Amino acid sequence: MGEGAPAHGSVAHLLPQTYKRHILEWLEEDTPSFDYGGFVVGEEISEAKLLGKSEVIRKILLGERVALNTLARCSGIATKSDRLLVLLRKAGYPNILAGTRKTTPGFRLVEKYGMLVGGVDAHRVDLSAMTMLKDNHIVAAGSITNAVRAAKSAGGFAIKVEVECQSFEEADEAIAAGADIVMLDNFTPDGVKVAAAQLKGKWGRGTGDRKAFLVEVSGGLTEHNVEKYVCEDIDIVSTSTFQVSVDRLLELYFENFWPSFPIVLPFHYFQARRLHEKHGMDELLLVLQWIGCIYAPWTVSEPYYKTALQALSSVSLARTPFNVQALMLFAIAQYHCDVRGEARLRLDQAVSLALELCMNQTGFAQAYGEANPVLEESWRRTYYMITIANQYFAIVTNSPIYTLLTVPNFVDLPCDDDLYESGQIPQIATWAEYENREFEEIEIIYSSLVYLYDMTQIAANIMKMFIETGTFGESLIDSCDAKFAIWLSLLPACKRDPLQRNGKMDEVMFTAHMIAAIILSVVHRPFSSLAYSAEEMLAEAFSSPNPFVVPPKSGRSAHTARTLKAVGMQTKLLAIPCVVEKHSILTMCITAQLAAVQVSACTHLLEDFPLSIARDRVRLSIGFLNAMGSIWPLGKRMAKEVRAIARSNLTSVQRPLTMGARTAPEIDLARDDLIWPIDPSIQIDIYSGIVLPTSWDATNFAYSSSHSSNLT
Repeated sequence: MGEGAPAHGSVAHLLPQTYKRHILEWLEEDTPSFDYGGFVVGEEISEAKLLGKSEVIRKILLGERVALNTLARCSGIATKSDRLLVLLRKAGYPNILAGTRKTTPGFRLVEKYGMLVGGVDAHRVDLSAMTMLKDNHIVAAGSITNAVRAAKSAGGFAIKVEVECQSFEEADEAIAAGADIVMLDNFTPDGVKVAAAQLKGKWGRGTGDRKAFLVEVSGGLTEHNVEKYVCEDIDIVSTSTFQVSVDRLLELYFENFWPSFPIVLPFHYFQARRLHEKHGMDELLLVLQWIGCIYAPWTVSEPYYKTALQALSSVSLARTPFNVQALMLFAIAQYHCDVRGEARLRLDQAVSLALELCMNQTGFAQAYGEANPVLEESWRRTYYMITIANQYFAIVTNSPIYTLLTVPNFVDLPCDDDLYESGQIPQIATWAEYENREFEEIEIIYSSLVYLYDMTQIAANIMKMFIETGTFGESLIDSCDAKFAIWLSLLPACKRDPLQRNGKMDEVMFTAHMIAAIILSVVHRPFSSLAYSAEEMLAEAFSSPNPFVVPPKSGRSAHTARTLKAVGMQTKLLAIPCVVEKHSILTMCITAQLAAVQVSACTHLLEDFPLSIARDRVRLSIGFLNAMGSIWPLGKRMAKEVRAIARSNLTSVQRPLTMGARTAPEIDLARDDLIWPIDPSIQIDIYSGIVLPTSWDATNFAYSSSHSSNLT
């Protein structure tokens, strides 16, 4: 027993005194005293024991699991209570630490008991133990004064009255009316200290009308910020001891988010560094906890979000590479939580800090690596990922310009994830070596992050050419196609299939192939027959890149075929069996854009069986967005808008294309080439039977175009 135990006896006495006898009697009743197994064996030198009747044993086993789970929960609460209490005592806080009033239905006794064992005040046991006045009570009574007086009248002197207050003025009124406890709810740390000091100065320490009252602080307190709230004027700190453990939130982060953004130290290295007193990862830890909490449906992420946001918004935020990681990851997650304006500002802050620290220079990793090869690898990965993120934020806002577009990158190449996780960092390769890889005698396999970065450089090249020429024409498309073909032809076989032989998904390569698909679509669709619908252009959760160009009268079929190839690539990716929610959140926008392309194909090109299969592909994209949207709010909005686009265009598909002219020459649309081997059962190519006319002069596709050349 620790702090908080009663003066006499033990908290164990809270349990019924007869519970041990009841358990023994129950077991004895259902366990036979005669050993039938021994009788059956006879004189053989062996024995068997029948421990109980089969139905009873089944019930015992069922009860055992429930008992173990209950005990584990109670034990966890006791441990967490003790840890919080020790934390506050080390911070010099001598007063009361109280547990949450919000207990799990049916588990109140278990959870209150766990808090007592951990030395923490269990707060009120139930609604009858104390009158607590919340905002709805106050509104109903007309004022805090009326509510307190009514509660005092009903409960008499024996029942304390606590008032939940949102400001100093409310707490001041509650004390004046006779409240025994005022709870400062959802105050900032500084606000709590100021308000508590003013209340004690006016009513407790002053020479005026002194009153006996306690000040409690609650709301938004966690294991990582509670020390900031405490001071001598706070009598009670009330925080939930049932919060998900930090380690579990980190595990959720590394299980679900890290594989797509493998820049933070691998889990076991990260945990080892946390043991150091000055690990330098305070803000990063808060960000990872928040993101991990997003994947934990059993807990609320808002307090973790506010804590991380407050830490990153500090004017004294340390200028460290760990905080570059924290700012970038926070911005990426914040954007897909549909807080897009703030997310862009946060990423700009990360980019600015990275450049301030010279992270794009060769020597940075060694200078900040603390002679630790794994940490050096983390810094190299961080710069490559922040470049990718910086470009992504530009593309989703239809801008051809981003800060790192023209900043030279001198950072050595990162190694593959398996080597990074094992800590076996190989000899460092350079970008120059990668660009000359086709001249090597043997094939050199680079990391997935390098191939992803290389694919984004194709997009960067498109942006640069557009900025330089101001046009979006055939030369730009030819350059893009050539670079795409080079990337694909030099891609090692083990990187062509994101699903590895061991059944593990390479999320970075999945993202690289998805980006390849969207680049192919973006550059060819404006010149194709796949028109942009009004609903697509008005979408808010995502925007379809629509360069306003004058489409040529010839060559549309080739551009259409290339665009459809991109859609086929995306479909094969989404059809890979895996846990969808673990895919990179950057692929949500890509999926929404290509789903709109698919809808256009259904509307203007397909019919009969190919149309039905194409509509299934639209459903596949919507299913992917629905799954991602169950976690990320922006994905939910994207799914809703894609459904609206599909509903508007596919409920009554119009056929502007007339194939009646028998003399018109036709060409077959070539089957899409596989970009990796996948189970043949999912290699359905719906476009193999499509025929496209070589002349489009008389065909009305309602194609929207403009004479202005603009990439966006």
